[in-house]
Amino acid sequence: MGRRELTTAVTMLVLCGILAAAALWGWQSLFAEIPNDEVAVDKDPRSCTTKRLRAGEKLRSSQVRVSVFNGGSQTGLADTTLAALRQRGFRTGDVGNAPIDAEVQRVQVWSTEENDLGARLVARQFGKKLRVRFSDQDLGPGVDVVVGNDFRRLAPAKSALRVRKAQDVCVSVKRS
Repeated sequence: MGRRELTTAVTMLVLCGILAAAALWGWQSLFAEIPNDEVAVDKDPRSCTTKRLRAGEKLRSSQVRVSVFNGGSQTGLADTTLAALRQRGFRTGDVGNAPIDAEVQRVQVWSTEENDLGARLVARQFGKKLRVRFSDQDLGPGVDVVVGNDFRRLAPAKSALRVRKAQDVCVSVKRS
């Protein structure tokens, strides 16, 4: 066996070793568990606590938790919407798909409470004319937002609402 054949054999052996290592790494990565994104979704099990707000006080976006659900066919619509709301100071809840029977063209804000001030603040982020819908179905922690295929972006809006008359509000609990 000459020098050239020996060099070729060693080169092929090294390349086969690299290929085997890459295949093993790829196989492990393919079937590895998906890590939780703790920064994107606040997983505090206590959703909120009741706080009495007096007339004239403000409910701020940092006190309201929002969960966003995709009611359309566009992939990632709920994620991008929640990211936009997080940039406006809202606390993040769950992200997922809306129930199959939810028929949403643009956007809907759902609340399980009548006259929910936090839900009104969230609804303002999508436009002044959007009304909160009462729903007995609670999809996630905080206020539920369901986005459809016609949703494009948030509307210009304030990040706080002034309370007109004293009322109890479900305020998100801060992490300790």
